[in-house]
Amino acid sequence: MSEKYEKQELLVPFDLHSSSEETRNRFAFLINTVAQYSSVGRDVLNTAADQGYQLQMMLMSGMSGFVCPENKTIYLNSSCPDGVLIETLAHECRHIQQHAKGIPASHHEFVLRDAVKVSRAKEADAETIGAAVSYEIMKNGGNDEAWKELEKKAPKITQAMLAAADQEASLNSKMMQAAFQGWYQNKAIMDIYENSYIMTECLGNALSDMNNGKAASYFKREMSSEQIVRAICTDAKGKCYWADCVDVLNDPMKLRVDEKAIRLAESVNTAREQRGLKRDDSYRDLFVYGREMKDKAHKKEREANLVQAMMNLKRGRG
Repeated sequence: MSEKYEKQELLVPFDLHSSSEETRNRFAFLINTVAQYSSVGRDVLNTAADQGYQLQMMLMSGMSGFVCPENKTIYLNSSCPDGVLIETLAHECRHIQQHAKGIPASHHEFVLRDAVKVSRAKEADAETIGAAVSYEIMKNGGNDEAWKELEKKAPKITQAMLAAADQEASLNSKMMQAAFQGWYQNKAIMDIYENSYIMTECLGNALSDMNNGKAASYFKREMSSEQIVRAICTDAKGKCYWADCVDVLNDPMKLRVDEKAIRLAESVNTAREQRGLKRDDSYRDLFVYGREMKDKAHKKEREANLVQAMMNLKRGRG
């Protein structure tokens, strides 16, 4: 048995689903490494444990882990290196914390514009927490396994976080903001979540349910950028790391989608209208990759300037 997997008491009381002593000891190593050296990590682990989640190892293909809210289990890929599993554990526990704060695991209840905001912000924030935990473990514990693995997987996130680090090298909100922004630089990852969350879960299922005569509830809830970031983008003390820029999710660059998403949204709305259901035209606030960005952005800017001018005029008359 590896020396680092020696038996130790858990610093965070998870229920471990394992019949192997070596696996239990490996879990203890992962949990305690996070809890001992990362304040952000300990915070998300405590939330997951308090919510009654258990941990289980299993062999997987193409992924390092996932969380299943239905049976309250975090699954980790036993074939992955410890560094990968440390970051994955933090990432999945953050999703549990997001859900505990009222952000749903599914996204179809949101109007499409806000489904795009929420689904992407959840992943960007979870990756930010994975990076923050990896960074703190490297700086506080001298263990750079997780950081090096993250550098290979998401170099734009790690590079951005390091570039924002101050001389004291302690984790701060600017570093977390930089990591969050770095997630949006990986279009391949964004495409995966767009296809899963927006194309399939929101639009595809809405169309399928309508065709099958199901009265499922879609596109009912709105959530502003400020509401989203204040709910999920928090540090170990519960402070929003986007407090100085709560409108960050309104950036047009973060609201780009593939043209096929817009076409499907139009089809879904036509079908809803034909069935007497309310249209969700929020998709008109989205941008298509490589098209319309400048025109829409300039239009929004002109509208904002007009509103501000009218407010100034009113104040001047008052």
